[in-house]
Amino acid sequence: MAELIKTLTNALPEPIVQLGEYLLGEQCYAVLVRDVAFLTPPFPDAVVPCIKLGISKAIGLAIVGLSAVIKVPQIMKLVQSRSVAGVSVSSVMLEALSYLAMLAYAVRVGFPFSTYGEQAFLFVQDIALIVLILIFSSRVIYAAAFVPLVLLASYQMIIAAPGPTLSALSVMQAASIPLSLMSKVPQIITIVKNKSTGQLSAVAVFAYLGGSLARVFTTIQEVDDKTILIGAVLGVILNIHLGVLMVIYWSSPVSVAKEKKDE
Repeated sequence: MAELIKTLTNALPEPIVQLGEYLLGEQCYAVLVRDVAFLTPPFPDAVVPCIKLGISKAIGLAIVGLSAVIKVPQIMKLVQSRSVAGVSVSSVMLEALSYLAMLAYAVRVGFPFSTYGEQAFLFVQDIALIVLILIFSSRVIYAAAFVPLVLLASYQMIIAAPGPTLSALSVMQAASIPLSLMSKVPQIITIVKNKSTGQLSAVAVFAYLGGSLARVFTTIQEVDDKTILIGAVLGVILNIHLGVLMVIYWSSPVSVAKEKKDE
């Protein structure tokens, strides 16, 4: 069986081979795919580390893929209801700012895309949410001014050359952690205050919680940065808190008075 699998993996098209080597590195690609060394004992020393890396890459790519649509349920819920009851605009804004800082740091430093790709997708979805919140809160002028400002800031931080200095990037990365953590607080306060989740999407909240748990594992495996790991762990703790509140207040309706106040 091992020889059959090895024959098949050695016949893979060159583009797939190149992609595999890019994701796993040449050594781990050879161990896991070309030689399928984990199927024929005695195993070389590189098998266990490469298996961990392979699992991490798979989880990381799954997180990135999920993040592309993770907030779509929340966006659709706002569009359908045309109400922002229970959704904290300050929470989304702080989260978007933290994603922009983390994205700029990861891109400029050169981390693997599988370790930060979801931040790009989540950032774009947060911007869409902010625009919708502003529009449905009768602040259309603010929404129109917000988009070009975000585009300009994103270009300067991520794409423009020469771009921020390494020291500035380090400061932004450090600042992104408290920003990310603080972004959960207004939403938690809003739920507790209203005793209702309003238009907050349970699907988005629990999917986000699952993604943050998985991200802790991929960070441990692929990124040697304790600051990022601490931020990921603290993020999980706050996401668990938010998930618990979703369960407690899931079916509680928000009052009209509270909805108007939120808007």
